[in-house]
Amino acid sequence: MAYHSPEFETYGDEQGGALPPILRRPDSVPGPVPVTQLRSVRKGLLVNPRAALDDEAASTITSGAVNPDVLGALTAVHGSSDSAVNLLVPKPVVNGTLYVTAPHQRFTDLDVLPDFTNQRWLHQQRTAMDIVPPVTAATTYTTHHATIDGERRPLAILEVRMRDRAALAKAVTESMRQTISTHKGANDYTDSVLQQGVKEPVMLFVVRVVYDDGTAETYLVAGDGNSRLVSMWLARTGGDIDAAAAACVNTVIGPVGRGGRKAADYRAARRDVELMADRVRRGLAEAVLTEETRREGHTLTLPAVVVVGGRDKDGGHLGDLVTARDDLLASIHIHVTPWADAAQHTQGMQRVYRRAAAADVVSAATSRVLSGDVGPAKMHELLGVPAHRLWSAAVHQHTVLAGAAESMNELIRSEFGRRKIDRQWLSERLATVALSAYRSQEGLEHVLRAFGNGGNITDTVWKTSWTLTAGADPHAVLDEVLERAVKGEQSAVAELTVLGGTAAMLAGLITRDRGSKLGVERNDRNAPFRATPNRLLTVLSRTVGGLRMLHSIASAHVASDASVQPKMFHTRTHEVDGVLVQDGDPVTDRAGAQVTLVYEWDLVFAADQKQAKETISSTKQSTSQSGGGEADGTGEAEDVRLRRLLDTSVTGAMKAAQGLKSLVSTQGRDVFGSAEGVDELTDRLEKITKILIRNAPEPAVTVSFDDEDDE
Repeated sequence: MAYHSPEFETYGDEQGGALPPILRRPDSVPGPVPVTQLRSVRKGLLVNPRAALDDEAASTITSGAVNPDVLGALTAVHGSSDSAVNLLVPKPVVNGTLYVTAPHQRFTDLDVLPDFTNQRWLHQQRTAMDIVPPVTAATTYTTHHATIDGERRPLAILEVRMRDRAALAKAVTESMRQTISTHKGANDYTDSVLQQGVKEPVMLFVVRVVYDDGTAETYLVAGDGNSRLVSMWLARTGGDIDAAAAACVNTVIGPVGRGGRKAADYRAARRDVELMADRVRRGLAEAVLTEETRREGHTLTLPAVVVVGGRDKDGGHLGDLVTARDDLLASIHIHVTPWADAAQHTQGMQRVYRRAAAADVVSAATSRVLSGDVGPAKMHELLGVPAHRLWSAAVHQHTVLAGAAESMNELIRSEFGRRKIDRQWLSERLATVALSAYRSQEGLEHVLRAFGNGGNITDTVWKTSWTLTAGADPHAVLDEVLERAVKGEQSAVAELTVLGGTAAMLAGLITRDRGSKLGVERNDRNAPFRATPNRLLTVLSRTVGGLRMLHSIASAHVASDASVQPKMFHTRTHEVDGVLVQDGDPVTDRAGAQVTLVYEWDLVFAADQKQAKETISSTKQSTSQSGGGEADGTGEAEDVRLRRLLDTSVTGAMKAAQGLKSLVSTQGRDVFGSAEGVDELTDRLEKITKILIRNAPEPAVTVSFDDEDDE
């Protein structure tokens, strides 16, 4: 007869009808020790020579410990000065050494928050430069400085500025939702928590949240192990992320509609934890563990290590905890901390900018613009460039490619572990920060792809020492730059390439050189020949007409007026209808009006008419030989027309769905309309899918050999 342990019984819940089998019983722990009995532990932590904390930070660390005596033994210095033993664990980082406590148990509910400072899902920098201000808390954080014993020095405390406690609650809620939703729930460890709790320690950093009214609160925030912490709240509340986020906010932060926490709030929080510990102890005495005992018992405490100090390479106080934190987390994970590639690019470049500022590679004024801390008006005040976000993108490109190119190149190679940097690789990493001022623009993902496909990095932009022209009026500045560029001044050519090229990508006049966009007729999403953005800009920047078109595109972008449209110019000297036109002359129609640049086709065709005509001829010939009929719209076969219609419709539907999806985070799911309407759309899409599956031609049969079978 098989042995049956009551520990492996299952209990009903809302997912699948049963909890997973329990692998380890929750621990029985006492309630929190009264704060009055923690003074010696806190003092031992403060006097530790490796620690760098103030009174409030030390209180936050000690008050949440399950066994303060153990924490005291781990943080105090043992023995005489000649043979003293310091048990804080050194963690080497790029700019020195961090010191952390050894693993110990902490109460989850007492001052521990998920990671809202380094959002690993965030692929776009939240910047004050955008016309739509960020609706959630900024992700920027700094090293907290304080005056201790008359000395102003950095502490092992990260400082985050928030509007109020409601903003903090919103940031925590978003962090928890995104942590679970990213990678389709791959970061959800709820079942593991319900089976055996959390076994691997969570790394915690002390964070000082400073509000606009001058008040401040101190929390411990997860660095490594954020998914485990969020999963604990999911396990506590039954698996719903919104309920988990609400429980975390209500328990750890408390009421958000008033000022900071008071002594009574701290006492109430400790009392609630004590009652929970008592419930768990009574539940563990039962023959069969109840669902409540399992949920609360496995989420009451968590193993953790806390970063409490740091020293630089010379043994002095560690001045940049931000860089040290990021480097430590990057060394724990195989990849840089963010989950998505775009988030890795963004946060990697932000670290490069911080290191550049610390090393005086860039000025303090430039650093503020790069970090997104200022808007267009302040950017003009600091740097003198026009107060428009197009110049924000130009500042990023100038800093990396020209202004401090050699030093920035070294910092970027060091940050991303590259021996050599090419323009394709660099443009991908530069795209998300350079275009951060356009974060709210619809369809920005297409612009990012174009920018990341070589972007504006022509040889002139990359290998010429160019500057940004100062001025208050953006149109006057563009006119001045054009005048100098037409005269052959390479700095002006590079500057106009950056400004006009960025505007062209934002307007959809330059897209990435991928996909099926070769065509034979002037149309949207078509081009007579394919060329990477930087190659196309190289060709345009070599002609007067190309420079004038880049100027016209940038001017139309700055004007933001429907009556101001980018115009076409001739890019070579040739004869048109018996009239000789020069490179740089306006392209006019029969009514004498200058022709407007409407499609990418226009810009590509103007860049190199010879290659365009040759490619069109070749495309027509290959289409005709394949039996698809004429592709110029006059003799197009019906099956070709319908396939093109289907492809265009699906592409449009996908673009619309992605656009609505991007609005969900700011406007809610109502942007998709009513539930009934969504159901109807889903039904129609399913019908299309069934038609394609049932009627599509059979795939070609291929024979493959398994190497393992051969062996």
